[in-house]
Amino acid sequence: MKVIFIAICIIIFSSMQSFSQMRDKPPQHMRDKLIQLENIKIIETLNMDEETTLRFFSRRNELHTKADNLTKRSDEIITQLEVIFKAGKVYTEAELKSLIVEANNIHTEIVQTKSEFINSLDDILTTEQIAKLIIFERRFKDELKRAMFKGRKYRNRN
Repeated sequence: MKVIFIAICIIIFSSMQSFSQMRDKPPQHMRDKLIQLENIKIIETLNMDEETTLRFFSRRNELHTKADNLTKRSDEIITQLEVIFKAGKVYTEAELKSLIVEANNIHTEIVQTKSEFINSLDDILTTEQIAKLIIFERRFKDELKRAMFKGRKYRNRN
């Protein structure tokens, strides 16, 4: 009887482990799914034809590539700052100011790149579609934040 009880406990424990691993998907997988969802919703919201869709997403992919590269540079700077403070590394105020200025410049460049993207859409989208895109992007990000916050609340209760 003890052997059966122990075997059942082992099976339950191992199945709980596999369920928890299934729930935790890799971040890249989730990011790809979110991008697909966002793309589908953009097509629906802007009511684009096939040619417009191809041209729009080609240009949008260029924006994402630039923004991702800038974000990576920003992450490197933040990592440098963390190393300075965590390792107790000796630093000068000039070094810190330099890193701060560089991080700020990268942030400004990201915003400028997004602005240039929106301004470049005149030849692909109508003014109304561009306005709808701006509204969509804001609302989509807000919905994601709310969903993530709800998910955190739910997980913290358990």
